[in-house]
Amino acid sequence: MKTTITRRAAFAAAVVLAGTLAGCSGTAGTQAPTASAIAVPDKWTGGNVTLTLWNDNAAMKGAADLFNAQHADQGIKIEFSPNTDLAKSVRNAHSAGNPPDIFATQTADLAGYIAEDIATDLAPYFPSIEKDYAKATLDAVSLGGSKYGIPASDIPTFTLFNKEVFDQNGIALPTTYEDFLEAGKKLKTKGISVFNVAGEDPTTYTYMAWEAGAKWWELKDDGWNVNIDTPETRRAAEYFDEAFSNGLFSKISYAEYSAMMQEYNTNKIAARQLSTWQTKGMQANLTTGLGKWVPAPNLAWKGQDTVNAAFTRVYAVDSKTKNKDAAVFAAHWLSTNADSVAALASPQTGLGWFPAVADPSPYIATSAPKALLGDNINQWDPVVKKAVQTRATDWTWDLTTPVPSPNSRTSGAKQ
Repeated sequence: MKTTITRRAAFAAAVVLAGTLAGCSGTAGTQAPTASAIAVPDKWTGGNVTLTLWNDNAAMKGAADLFNAQHADQGIKIEFSPNTDLAKSVRNAHSAGNPPDIFATQTADLAGYIAEDIATDLAPYFPSIEKDYAKATLDAVSLGGSKYGIPASDIPTFTLFNKEVFDQNGIALPTTYEDFLEAGKKLKTKGISVFNVAGEDPTTYTYMAWEAGAKWWELKDDGWNVNIDTPETRRAAEYFDEAFSNGLFSKISYAEYSAMMQEYNTNKIAARQLSTWQTKGMQANLTTGLGKWVPAPNLAWKGQDTVNAAFTRVYAVDSKTKNKDAAVFAAHWLSTNADSVAALASPQTGLGWFPAVADPSPYIATSAPKALLGDNINQWDPVVKKAVQTRATDWTWDLTTPVPSPNSRTSGAKQ
């Protein structure tokens, strides 16, 4: 199905439909043409300011504490509050007129915050700081000449294989989605699922269609084109149809997370697609399954190069803040300062967030889940580097696109 919405109608709803924020949304270097540039300083000289920062995970406190310690003599500090129902709390606080100055979110959700005028445009600040960030993360916060957030974390994705399972069954690690299904057919005869897809989670399908080349929403010619019936989308749909028809994928819900982890422990599920930060939870929840897993580049569609699709984490600044300059200063520091980035990247004491910085290579070792990988740890560095290099950036989120669920391939509380 391909639908064209006229430009007059589309323009009125552009932010609602466009969402975030990549691909047809503009390029990383594009700035709002009418706004004057505002330099983000290396040191705060703007007087005494107390900023509020919200995130849904208490492990961000370590980075906030570092910020406060290193800026104690500059009059600026962060009061951090964890909030498990973050989206609802941000909206309620904004409506009540007392929102957080900064809140952590992700690009798949940012569309709604833009449409509701909660997230504010930060484009004037970027001429002085865009050099600090990876291009994929800059693209992810860009909508035309606007930038709705400071990149907080990149999400390079890859495949984890239970090497013991594949070795014991004489199956080479697949490199394409098609070969992955063939491996699944062999493993099924041993009572093993090659993969798990939770029924409530649409993102694996969304990302696979994206990686195949699908573009469900595009601003083109005279309006927004909605095009979900394409060969690329059908390729992903037919793939899942074959996998489920043949019983190759298990379907354990994330509501049964403990049961899912037990299947990984007992070699009943042989592979998982995920990102660096998710290895923290997997490592913490496995017992007998530790040490068996080997990372490999994201699966590719046959005939195409490896590419990995995912959202980007963002520090959004509320449009009602009275401390916009200070909020941008703090968000930039949190996402680029070496101590802060290392604290957030730690899979033991931090969030396992992969840095959004232009050169993340110094932090790759910090994110390594040593217990999970065991003797396969030497594969971590090259696989993560390749994942960073092959990040997809040509997707536009909208309010009807399935967004990462709390427990999805690349999102959520369950890891």
